[in-house]
Amino acid sequence: MPEINQSQAEEILEMFAEGEGIESVNTSLALHLVDLARDLGRDALVGRLLDHAASVALNPEDRGWCQFELLKHQSASKDELIGLGINSETEGLSGLAAGIFHHVSLMSLGSEDAGVFANRSMRLREEAEDVEGMIYGHALLAHIAKSEDDFEKSQLHLQKRLDIIPESAQFERMEALADLAHSHSSLGELEQAQAMLIESLEIATQLQELSGILVARWGLADLAEISSQPDEAMVQLSEVMTTFMEAGEIVPEPVRQRISKLTSE
Repeated sequence: MPEINQSQAEEILEMFAEGEGIESVNTSLALHLVDLARDLGRDALVGRLLDHAASVALNPEDRGWCQFELLKHQSASKDELIGLGINSETEGLSGLAAGIFHHVSLMSLGSEDAGVFANRSMRLREEAEDVEGMIYGHALLAHIAKSEDDFEKSQLHLQKRLDIIPESAQFERMEALADLAHSHSSLGELEQAQAMLIESLEIATQLQELSGILVARWGLADLAEISSQPDEAMVQLSEVMTTFMEAGEIVPEPVRQRISKLTSE
């Protein structure tokens, strides 16, 4: 997929809508624009983009991705998607099959099928050494395990996810650390949770990522209250307020409410 930012993608989408520069849009970019068109509510463009993506597809895998996106656009049944996934795996298109089975798992959340297809997707990704796919796969398997109240299994997948995220992917590491910290906290492992939240906070601060700072400091405030340290909880929440104000952003209302509650106690 081309490395383009949101504004560039929107510009290309507008050009496509006007029929300009269509010949320069390959299958990968066209499928990326499909997601953008959906996000922007440009549904009329989705069909045109899918037709174009299929018409310029150069190999079976590209054509398979086009078929997958078309089935999703047509609200195809789960069985139809499973059939495409099985055919893709049979044809040796493991990346495509893994993506399809991951999607089927998401469609199946709350049922036994969710774990079955998430594991099938993960197996294919591990065989292909698809690190990015494995990161998403472990996050999904952790979510499924948590929904089944298997918190230790969920934590295992969250740890595996963190272990394979490259050091250069700082935003992803920030999120993974916060998720794993929450898991440790749920199991009463407060010291491990605190260490991971502090590391997540350090990354969020370096990136100036307000959402990451909020999540980490909120979690640290939770740990402080669990440990009967309301003053420390107040420090963490006050830091959130200060950070948002210095950035010129509105302080989230739950933060204000929580500070007010701590002040009145």
